[in-house]
Amino acid sequence: MRARLYLKISFFLWIVLAGLQPIVASAMTPPAQEDLRSRNYRLNTLFKYSGLKDVLGNIESIVQISKNISEDALAPGQGEFAREIMNQAYSSGKFFSVLRKPFNEDYKPQHVHSATQWYRSTLGKKILKLEAEANDPVNRIALEEFVKKISNTPPSEMRIRLVERIENSAHLTKSGKTLFLGYVKLMQPFNKNIDRKEAGKFLRVLEKSITEPMREVVLRSLLFSFRNLKDKEIEEYARFLNSDSGQWFNQKVFNGFKKGVKRALYKAGLIQVDLLKEIDSGGPDYPLLKDMVPPGQRYLLIGKRDPFQPLVNNKGLVVFTEPDLRRFEARLFGAELKDIPPVALQVFEEIEDRHPKLYKKLKYFEFLFNNQEKLEDLEDEEYAQVVADYRDALEKSSEIRMDESPLQVDYNSLRMTGIIKKKMEAVAMFEIETTGYAVKKGDRIGPFFGYVKEIQGDQVIVIEEFRDYLGNILTNKKIIQFSQSTPIEGNTNS
Repeated sequence: MRARLYLKISFFLWIVLAGLQPIVASAMTPPAQEDLRSRNYRLNTLFKYSGLKDVLGNIESIVQISKNISEDALAPGQGEFAREIMNQAYSSGKFFSVLRKPFNEDYKPQHVHSATQWYRSTLGKKILKLEAEANDPVNRIALEEFVKKISNTPPSEMRIRLVERIENSAHLTKSGKTLFLGYVKLMQPFNKNIDRKEAGKFLRVLEKSITEPMREVVLRSLLFSFRNLKDKEIEEYARFLNSDSGQWFNQKVFNGFKKGVKRALYKAGLIQVDLLKEIDSGGPDYPLLKDMVPPGQRYLLIGKRDPFQPLVNNKGLVVFTEPDLRRFEARLFGAELKDIPPVALQVFEEIEDRHPKLYKKLKYFEFLFNNQEKLEDLEDEEYAQVVADYRDALEKSSEIRMDESPLQVDYNSLRMTGIIKKKMEAVAMFEIETTGYAVKKGDRIGPFFGYVKEIQGDQVIVIEEFRDYLGNILTNKKIIQFSQSTPIEGNTNS
């Protein structure tokens, strides 16, 4: 009996223990799967109600309204030209998938819930509808009439302040600038107003100069969108955008938008290259040109009458300008950058300490331009882009400002008045206008962060160090003497 009882107990325990692991596993697996499904469901619900798929179209509308923001940036018709290339290069589906990524990478369930609640609310739906209507080209004339009206009868200060809060929180001006500058960059080879060598500098200046005009366009568009809303409703919208959930949502949208534009521009750049090659081929057929380029632009690119462009309009004979084509040039493997002055080594060290992103770019390009095989492997458009990007990084480096001593001025402004020996150390006395300065070994002097290497006899020896685009350290020696108004100069490379 005992043996039989022992066997029963042992058999029972074996069943329990054998079944324990599968029971635990099956109990834990479904919730993990459910969490993933729940996350996707919640995010898809947020995307649906927030109108995320319409973001690109809304910003394109802002850029269209801003078409005259800079006369040199885009020639007439080039905004439409750039938009067509980008849409061909990168579908709306691909763009939307990029927009989604920041939400998955920084998923915050509490923010997703709050943002979804807002956009599902009556006011949230109403505002999205009004913004969509305002961005519809059909209402462009109504927008222009509204702008004229508020010029004579401005809105209340409270309403303006509320709309300014919304513009800032939703990053609308930043997004508009991102897309507009992308269009300008894409059209640069076709735009005779932009010097190819100065393209990087032109874009940097443009980025600063269009900020306020673009912001005014956005504010007017928002005022038009909310023209039938009460201040209390606009205030509620602004309050949501400035909440933790609203800020999280809009920052993710902006991050995704920037990445989407960057990828679209890269793909559009490949089409741009094919267009340039097709134009350079001389035809007679131009399949890409006919498919992508607006009729008004075609003659300007190929120098032949476009069958869709009339020779005569209501103003008389149409006058065409000669095409200005930009062709690929022979590769000089970095020599294209020789016209950029080397960066003072002191500035380069400042970049390493305080501008890590720029420093990383400079080191990457230094490595690349010291490897001719890698440069040879690049396609024409890739090589041209790499040269342009490195030029841009070098020009930005030259604009870095540092704290300077009064002695870091042009040598012609310095006058050495004497040398005093104190124990084992010599001190040179300089005068700038009516102010005197004492200079010892190691002090910085001159416009390029040179340092005093030695003070001997009646002269001061100054060493200046620079870094060129290949990473070579260049040394320049200057000797300042009593008898000379300008220093003696000598160059050495290391």
